[in-house]
Amino acid sequence: MSLKLTALSLLLASVAFAAAPSPATVTKEVTGEAAIVDGNKDKAFAEAKSAALREAVEQVAGVLVSSDTLTANSQLVSDRIFTRSAGYVRTHEVLERKEEGGVAKVKVRAEVATAQLDKDLQAVQALIRRMGNSRMLIVLQEQAVTPDKVITSSAVLTQVLTDSFSKDGWRMIDPSFAAGKLELSSGVSLTTPDKKVIQELKVADYVITGTVTFRHEKSSGNAGTLQGQLKDVYLVSGEWELSVFATDSGTQIARLADKFDSGPDSLGSGSPLISYERTSFQIAQRRGKTIVADVRKAVVDYLSQAEQNGATVVMKVQGLADFKAVKTFKDVLTRTVNGISDVKQGNFEKGQIQFDLRYLGTTEALADALGETAFQQKLTTALGGKPATKASVTGVTSNTVELTLAR
Repeated sequence: MSLKLTALSLLLASVAFAAAPSPATVTKEVTGEAAIVDGNKDKAFAEAKSAALREAVEQVAGVLVSSDTLTANSQLVSDRIFTRSAGYVRTHEVLERKEEGGVAKVKVRAEVATAQLDKDLQAVQALIRRMGNSRMLIVLQEQAVTPDKVITSSAVLTQVLTDSFSKDGWRMIDPSFAAGKLELSSGVSLTTPDKKVIQELKVADYVITGTVTFRHEKSSGNAGTLQGQLKDVYLVSGEWELSVFATDSGTQIARLADKFDSGPDSLGSGSPLISYERTSFQIAQRRGKTIVADVRKAVVDYLSQAEQNGATVVMKVQGLADFKAVKTFKDVLTRTVNGISDVKQGNFEKGQIQFDLRYLGTTEALADALGETAFQQKLTTALGGKPATKASVTGVTSNTVELTLAR
């Protein structure tokens, strides 16, 4: 959705709002438009009014958040706020209805409530901030199968998705520079990567893996058939099966599968099919938009849950003397550090153990909390350490914290 807010109007509005507390409601007079299709004027005027109310909410939202947030993340704001715009309009009055050149126009005076809108926008901004540093790695096994059954490698969908997510604000990681491990299956079947393998991939926050096959269709040569009439047109069919993982926990947050051909749904109307490569690209470009939207929704939902329940963090602790010390450490951790919940311990071996937990905050904040005097003192007391046991944070990533205990 295009947000029709100029930088100057946003700046002036922001200054005005900063100078005084936000009023409970803001009144806007705006006009919405909608094309009259098949002579259905009633539907067009209803859509025009809805567009006007949405515009009113957009204008009020523009003074509540920065212009950068709105313009750079308009799709996310649109998905989570403006689709519910009617809920923010307290009252409205239709001032004018008219038809011009097959277009219905409705002018309204709308009273927009700011309290809930501001609260919801802040929630979206929090998600945007978390997504702003999100790193994505796309590793797809793509193949093209010629009419003669010759299989070659392809990177069509990978390139389309990389370009789309880059424009969406993601930091794309080049697979050749990705540290850690990532297991992919061969062929067109997809085996879910093992959780521990995914967790070792610390360079990315989200990983899209899967398989893609483009099949080049051979013309039948029969003039009585459609393919025969299109013998110089390059038709392609195939399928993809993709999974999206959050590397903080190895959680599969989305699974996408689809089949395609060279029909209008995949290519649109009037698309020239001048080569198999071009047909494949057009299919990937058109159908890839659905993949991007589905991945965006999955990630936003995942982040929303993390905002409410805490993000998954892997904590590795080295230096615990025995299993009794493990239980003591876990007890001190859950009682002392605010925001920690759902602590699960793994195998204990050679003084080292891994905890999977949820934390309401960043791993940097958790590392700071582990270094605070209150935690250090309680840990020392609980472990009966003389001299004192010191817990040192020896490693921090976006989803892991490593702690070493020493005396």
